[in-house]
Amino acid sequence: MKRIVSCLAASVGFAFVVGCGPGAGEAGMGISVMSNLMRKDTNLRIFLDGHQGKQSALKKGVTGYSAFTVKEESTCSPMFRYEIIEAKKFGFIKHVSMQVHPKFEADFSDIADYVIHSRELNNPEANMKPGVDYDLSNLGKDFRIMDRHDKEVEKVEFKPGLDYMLVFTVAGDKSETTQIFFKTK
Repeated sequence: MKRIVSCLAASVGFAFVVGCGPGAGEAGMGISVMSNLMRKDTNLRIFLDGHQGKQSALKKGVTGYSAFTVKEESTCSPMFRYEIIEAKKFGFIKHVSMQVHPKFEADFSDIADYVIHSRELNNPEANMKPGVDYDLSNLGKDFRIMDRHDKEVEKVEFKPGLDYMLVFTVAGDKSETTQIFFKTK
C-alpha cells in the first residue's frame, strides 16, 4: 500500500513517474493518474449557500471522477446555484433535475428523500437555470417535488446536523450527472 501511495504522490507532483517500483504496473498507474488529473471531467460549478463545492484531486487522480464536497455547513434551507463553464459543450439542454439523499448508516440512502424537477417536463425553458439561486426548501410552484413515497410535497425539508448527497443532472446533447456532499448546521 505504501508503494501505491508513493507512486500516487509522485505522479501528482511530476509529469512522469520514474522509479516507483520494479514493475511497469506502478508506472502505468502513475500515467493513468496523471491522465485523470489532466482530464476535465465536469463542465459544472456547484454552490450551496454561496460556498463552492470542490472536487478531491487525489480521488479524481485515482478513480477518474470526484464528487463535489461543500466543506462549510449549509443552512436547513440552502440556496443552490449551478454554473456551466462552457454552455456549448452541453448543446441543447432538455431537462435539469435533482435528487436529495440523506445519510443512512455508513453511506447514503439508495432511495431519494426528494426528487426535484420542473413542473413542465416538456418545456426546456422551465428548467432550473444556471447562475440563479434557488432556495431548495422553498422552490415554489414552478417545480415538482416528489417525496420518497412518490407523493408530491410543497417543499424539501432538510434536518439540522445531517449529511446529505445531492445528485444533480443536466440532460442534454451531452449530459452530466454529479454528486454534491454537504452537511446542514
